Amino acid sequence: MTDKLKFFSQEWCDAALEAANANDAMYAGFKDPATFTNKMEFGVLGQGDVASHLEFKEGRIISWTPRTFDESELWLIINGSFETWQSAAAGEEEGGKLLMKGQIKFAKGPMSAAIENAGAINNFLRTWGQIPTDWDV
Repeated sequence: MTDKLKFFSQEWCDAALEAANANDAMYAGFKDPATFTNKMEFGVLGQGDVASHLEFKEGRIISWTPRTFDESELWLIINGSFETWQSAAAGEEEGGKLLMKGQIKFAKGPMSAAIENAGAINNFLRTWGQIPTDWDV
């Protein structure tokens, strides 16, 4: 796979789903993976049309698409800039630190979810770095 995939395109989401589900450190990072069954959105600040929706079932991603669900179905909505997502994907800074710096923002959902599942979030975001990504969307 030498071609870069557009960030949050369906092709990118498909590759990211596979990479994330293969990441045992992500699964192990959940407070209780067997009960982590939620729908969430990851978006780009200032780019309202650039977002993806994930559905987790028991700590594994069963669906990852461009925006699909109604907002009322989402447990969490998490936003960051392209630069923030690139930094997290590259492993330059952990997601938890980016959250504490205000570079990752919770638009909906409990902040406790990030604290309780910090290991999962950090490893989840690092898997994005495995995807050859075209960040210019």
